[in-house]
Amino acid sequence: MKAKYIILTIVILAIIAALIYILAGDRNNLLNKPESVVYDSVGERFLISNVGDGSIVAMDNNGKFSEFISEGLRAPKGMLLIGDLLYITDPTQIHVVKVSEAKIIESYPIAEAMGLNDITVDEYGNLYITDTTGNSIFVFDPQNKTQKRISHELMVAPNGIVYDRPRWQMLIVGNTEHSPILSLDTRDMSINIFKDTMYSNLDGIAIDDLGRIFFSSWKEKMIIQIPQEQNRFITDLTGYDGAADIYYHLPTNELIVPMLRQDRIERISLD
Repeated sequence: MKAKYIILTIVILAIIAALIYILAGDRNNLLNKPESVVYDSVGERFLISNVGDGSIVAMDNNGKFSEFISEGLRAPKGMLLIGDLLYITDPTQIHVVKVSEAKIIESYPIAEAMGLNDITVDEYGNLYITDTTGNSIFVFDPQNKTQKRISHELMVAPNGIVYDRPRWQMLIVGNTEHSPILSLDTRDMSINIFKDTMYSNLDGIAIDDLGRIFFSSWKEKMIIQIPQEQNRFITDLTGYDGAADIYYHLPTNELIVPMLRQDRIERISLD
C-alpha cells in the first residue's frame, strides 16, 4: 500500500511539473499572431506586434520575451522605428509610441482608411502605409500632420511595402492571386508594375544590404528571393506557412520573420 502511495505521489508531482512547464512556456512566448518586427538598438531588443491580442512584445537577442505595450491598441500590424519613436498601424489610425517610456504619446486617425497594414518611410520623413482592405496607399507627413490617399487600378489588396531608395520607389506586394510587385515612384506618385510574379497572397517584403529583394507568399508557403540582377526568382526558402512582414536585420545579416500562424519568430541567416 505504501508503494502505491509513493507511485501516485510521483505521478501527481510529474503532472504538476509538466503543467508548470507548459504554462511557463506560454508566458515566456507572449506571441499571439505576430505580424511585424523592428529592432530597438538602444534597448538591444526586437519589438513585435501581436494582431491577436492587440499588444507589442519585446524579444531580446537570446529569444526571451517580455511585455512592452499591452493597452491602447486594437489590432496592431505594421511598425516603423525612427529614433525613439515607434509608429504603429492600427486598422484606421497610426499610433506613435515613445520607446524609452513604452507609452503611446499620439494617435492620428487616417481619413477613409479601412484596414491599414504595413508602413515605411522615405528620405524626407513621409510615411507610406498600405491599406489592404481599401486598395490604396496613404502618405502621411508626421511633421505637418497632412495625409493623402493614392489609389490605382493595379493596386489590389496592397500588403507589404519597402523603400527602394536608390531608385526612388516604394515596392509593394498584394494579397491577391499571382500578385505583381508594384512600384510607386516617390517623386511623381506614379504606379507601375516592377515585376510580374506567379506567386499568390503575398505579405511581407524586404531588401537586404546587397539589394536582394525578399517577399513572402502565404499560398506557396515560402519566401522568394529576387537576386541583384533581378533576372529570376529563387525559391529555396520553403516551408514558411504564414510568414508575415519581413524585417532585414543588418547587424547579423538575417531576415527576421514573424510566423503568424505558428506564434513564433523565424531567423534566417543570409549568405
